[in-house]
Amino acid sequence: MAKDPSPSSELTPERASPHSAEAPVIDASLRTPLVVLIGSALVWLLIASVLGLVSAWKLHTPAFLDSCEFLTYGRIQPAQSNAFIYGWSFNAAFAVSLWLMARLSRGALPGCGVLLIGTLFWNAGVTLGIGGILTGFSTSIEWLELPGFATPLLLVAYALIAAWTLVVFRAGRSHEIYASQWYIFAALFWFPWIYSIAQVMLVFSPVRGTVQSVVQAWFASNLFLLWFASIALAAIYYFLPKLLLKPVSNYYLASLSFWWFAVFGSWAGISRLIGGPVPAWVQTVGAAASFMLIVPLVILWMNFFGTLSNRWSSLKGDITLRFMGFGIVAFMLVLAVWVLGALHGVAAITQFTYVTVAEAQLGLYGFFSMVVFGALYYIVPRVLNTSWASKPLIGLHFTASAVGVVLLVGSLAVGGISQGRLLADASVAFADVTKATQPYLFAANIALVILAVGQLAFALNFFWTLGRAAAPAVRSAKDLLSVQPEAAR
Repeated sequence: MAKDPSPSSELTPERASPHSAEAPVIDASLRTPLVVLIGSALVWLLIASVLGLVSAWKLHTPAFLDSCEFLTYGRIQPAQSNAFIYGWSFNAAFAVSLWLMARLSRGALPGCGVLLIGTLFWNAGVTLGIGGILTGFSTSIEWLELPGFATPLLLVAYALIAAWTLVVFRAGRSHEIYASQWYIFAALFWFPWIYSIAQVMLVFSPVRGTVQSVVQAWFASNLFLLWFASIALAAIYYFLPKLLLKPVSNYYLASLSFWWFAVFGSWAGISRLIGGPVPAWVQTVGAAASFMLIVPLVILWMNFFGTLSNRWSSLKGDITLRFMGFGIVAFMLVLAVWVLGALHGVAAITQFTYVTVAEAQLGLYGFFSMVVFGALYYIVPRVLNTSWASKPLIGLHFTASAVGVVLLVGSLAVGGISQGRLLADASVAFADVTKATQPYLFAANIALVILAVGQLAFALNFFWTLGRAAAPAVRSAKDLLSVQPEAAR
């Protein structure tokens, strides 16, 4: 795969590719749906940032906005989580997977009407669900708090978007299927499966007793490993060899990693129930599946770090590679922590502490979001056929995101370990445990502010770039309108 050799090629439209005549046509066919998807994702990202700052501040000052019933911590926090997951993350995942599928399949979008309707329905469903959470209709199930009345709209929207992504593949002229497409195909089929099962067993016809905790743990781990991780890995497998101008190291092992994730990743989340009131064999299955993640961890290490060997200097001059590199390291850490968390001795300290929150933030922001940011920095200039409006904002975005993630995850992890040790000491009062974690939460709040600055920089840069791309068309329309009266004379 070829690329513009200039060091800032990720900031400008593509000038050379193996199918240079096809790429502009493909990108032009995707322009409208991708702009809507990315724009919607960024709006939700900003909303999630504001809600996150409010919920974090309420941990220090519970009286903050206490006169507003719908702004209590119990509503703001799940609203923020779901705005980030179903608003930002899903819209961004749809955009990246659609573009990757079109480019790899060498197929232009045959029409954008269905995609636009699906995008409209998805965001309407998320808006309806977030409104339901804020008005007291939350299901109180982690990562599944959106009320049941939003589910049908989300599933219909997802079906439209996923189906049209597959249509793009069918319309393509490529006779090869790459690792990126494996993960996208699988993710498109995995999500409706895990989401519908979780909705039936936890919302519409709830199972009884501790089985609910098993289903929730299964759903949460599947949502991350089989959906978010699959989309992010697809992006890495595409961009890493393309931008480094070298094949993926040990690529023949990629299929083994894929199937290992498919088989064992689905059950790894149950290890979070170690020591809980569930059958011992269930805990053992979860722990064994978590240990099995060592295999894809090693393979991905060989694939990605082997490809990056002797090319680490490329990260300095390429913003896409910089974000991807950060995301790769974060994912390695997530899998390592996942495996360690399946050990009884570790789980005894980290369960029910801020360590689990740190792990979730490392996965969703440090890995998935950072990889998607990198992909969007490459995709947007090619879709809009213009360079990014501001290079300083790009630098600010990466610096703020990297520093924010490290500070957020680090403070929550260290604070969580301290919290777990204090909770294990029966002589320490719970109020003292809460007081001891306050400095770590304050550091986490600072990290959230830093992250919000980075997210704002990215959103401003995108909409600024979008405005620059639309300016010529607006000027042409004005010129045409000014000429028409003269012609009428």
